[in-house]
Amino acid sequence: MKKNMRKLVLVAAVAGIAVLLALAFRPAALDVDIAAVQRGALQETLEQEGKTRMHDSFVLASPVAGRLKRIELHAGDPVKVGEIVATIDPVPLEPQQRAALEARVQTAQELEREAAARVQRAEAGSSQAKADLERATKLAAEGVIAREALEKAQTAGKTANKELDAALFKSKAAASQVEEAKAALLATAAQDPAGIKTVYLRSPVPGRILRLIEQSERVVGQGTPVVSIGYTPRLEIVADYLTTDAVKISPGMPALIEEWGGSKPILARVRLVEPGAFTKISALGVEEQRVNVVLDFVSAPEQLGDAYRVEVRVITWQSPRVLKVPLSALFRRGDDWNVFIAETDRASRRNVKIGHRSDLEAEVLDGLREGERVIVHPGNELTDASRIRIRPPALK
Repeated sequence: MKKNMRKLVLVAAVAGIAVLLALAFRPAALDVDIAAVQRGALQETLEQEGKTRMHDSFVLASPVAGRLKRIELHAGDPVKVGEIVATIDPVPLEPQQRAALEARVQTAQELEREAAARVQRAEAGSSQAKADLERATKLAAEGVIAREALEKAQTAGKTANKELDAALFKSKAAASQVEEAKAALLATAAQDPAGIKTVYLRSPVPGRILRLIEQSERVVGQGTPVVSIGYTPRLEIVADYLTTDAVKISPGMPALIEEWGGSKPILARVRLVEPGAFTKISALGVEEQRVNVVLDFVSAPEQLGDAYRVEVRVITWQSPRVLKVPLSALFRRGDDWNVFIAETDRASRRNVKIGHRSDLEAEVLDGLREGERVIVHPGNELTDASRIRIRPPALK
């Protein structure tokens, strides 16, 4: 009996020591941060540095050879249609120079007729876009077409109106060039220097002075560029995207213009993805194939001017309510995406299927439920069934 008791005591002591040793040498619990799987808005975007530019800019050149008087305007000054921006006192012309001026008048008249044809085409496009918008509005109210189709029709209508405005101003500019060419011819009609008339360069559009190519008084030749004027209401953005990204962008897509100096992003829309790409050397010396994406401001701020740097973020996909998980919780295992689930004091690895992604979050298609807790920034030491200790939110 005593022997059996001693054996039982010895076995119990050995078992207790084994338990103590197991507890002493078991891996310590890993401190982890967690985030909840939740539903909310998600956007998939493509970002690229861009710059603003005037869609319509005009370079006024001297129609005659003569003495350019000093220009009192400065870069950035506003100008009105027909406002005098430069004055030139012409010199008498030789017969061949007169013939060149006559040819210039004919060329300007041909350009004026071409501009008029573009106005007619733009008017037809604007009328069609207006009819399409009215039809789409009616169908959307009846629930026949999706909201996205209505938004595309609205964008097409705005774009058509802007194209019409641009065509009208180009037509006015062409007419102004005709008048300038005729004025230059008339000003030099007399061989007598006393009969020569002063030539005035006038602004063809309302806008701002972009650059004074010639400001000081000097003798200039015929065709010498004098001043560059921009039509400020038609400010646009251009960004060069990699061709692999540009194929995902379509006209009408919304975009956010950021890092422009203001406190809030500016809404814009893609107007054109240029059909031709070009080669550009990256900062690392790598040749890249890029293509220009042109966007229109929905409402351009007055502070922006020509060639200002901005950050362009084109929204290629968005949804107001999807199941999403932080990107920092995802990791690769082979070809599959995985996450660690925080279950009480253990980590459980699980395969998940991911859809669209933003910079910080990803859409969950399968493998997770709303409200489940995932471990963010999992370390290499974390494995399936590892002991974990969740950090309190205040200590994150």
